[in-house]
Amino acid sequence: MKLLLICALLGAAVAFEDDKIVGGYVCAKNSVPWQVSLNAGYHFCNGYAIHYRKVEVRLGEHNIAVSEGTEQFISNAKSIRHPRYNSRTLDNDILLIKLSSPATLNAFVNTIPLPSGCVAAGSSCLISGWGNTLSSGSKFMKL
Repeated sequence: MKLLLICALLGAAVAFEDDKIVGGYVCAKNSVPWQVSLNAGYHFCNGYAIHYRKVEVRLGEHNIAVSEGTEQFISNAKSIRHPRYNSRTLDNDILLIKLSSPATLNAFVNTIPLPSGCVAAGSSCLISGWGNTLSSGSKFMKL
């Protein structure tokens, strides 16, 4: 089986002050095993492993600045950008990635549990990724 990934191309975007998510916190280590880091010699995008099916993809990461021994490095075999993606406005900023080889699912690498329906209004939801937890400052290396 191959792993199918979905990615918001955040690294290619210029973040505007009104579109940031701030006030976050460091996730417990390995608590979001579906989170992946896309790399081209540096971290440039977050993604989620959504289904078993194939860019350099780093799975099993918590701190992208150090090797923790839990990572799997798999190159991409194919990427499919949304047909109406607009690099100027970042509308439809989503990408499907086919891995060149299967990922090994374990406590550090797993698929995201998808809901069976819509969540109720006012529900608390988790948003994860590497990035700023404050409106200004440097990127945070831990998930």
